[in-house]
Amino acid sequence: MESVETMWNSKFSCEGYMYGKVPNTFLKEEIDTLEPPKKILFLGEGEGRNAVYAAVKGHEAVALDVSSVGLKKVEALAKEFDVTIETVHTDLSEWQPMEEQYDVVMSSYMHLMEPLRTEAFHKAMKALKEGGIFVGEFFSQEQLSRTSGGPKNLDLLYSVESLQLIFKAYHIVMLEALEIVLNEGTHHVGEASVIRVIVKK
Repeated sequence: MESVETMWNSKFSCEGYMYGKVPNTFLKEEIDTLEPPKKILFLGEGEGRNAVYAAVKGHEAVALDVSSVGLKKVEALAKEFDVTIETVHTDLSEWQPMEEQYDVVMSSYMHLMEPLRTEAFHKAMKALKEGGIFVGEFFSQEQLSRTSGGPKNLDLLYSVESLQLIFKAYHIVMLEALEIVLNEGTHHVGEASVIRVIVKK
């Protein structure tokens, strides 16, 4: 069976940037509200568009991903924008973060099955400093029938209820399902069903 790393290395070996060089709209809006310098961890950061934007805005950005090919593209994009990004090459099942290390953890369209999803998000909250925030945008289960991007596997999609359960020990600032129009590179284009979440530690 193909490993997750092999799959994403294959995807990211394409010409150009699958999801473009512009940050996710929701993550960008949240980054714009932060007073730099914050230390921000980007989980499942792929090719680096969000981390590079944060670094350009004066934050200390760390990009974590399972794909070595994706992280090479993070470094290339950082060089293009004349910023420095710390990269962490690891599978989330093996990731052991230091406690209270980050001001913010962010993630967009990270596809994880249970029980790894809950485990990874609990690790993310542990990695946050007290008062820190987790910000995420993910495809909802309603996305399954759409052609604008995302996995065709219900187990990799999200529901409001599942995220409520994962973050029940923390202060959920925002948790909503909504319809948006994506324009992210060549692989996220068109009407999409997403869930946005902000959780404070």
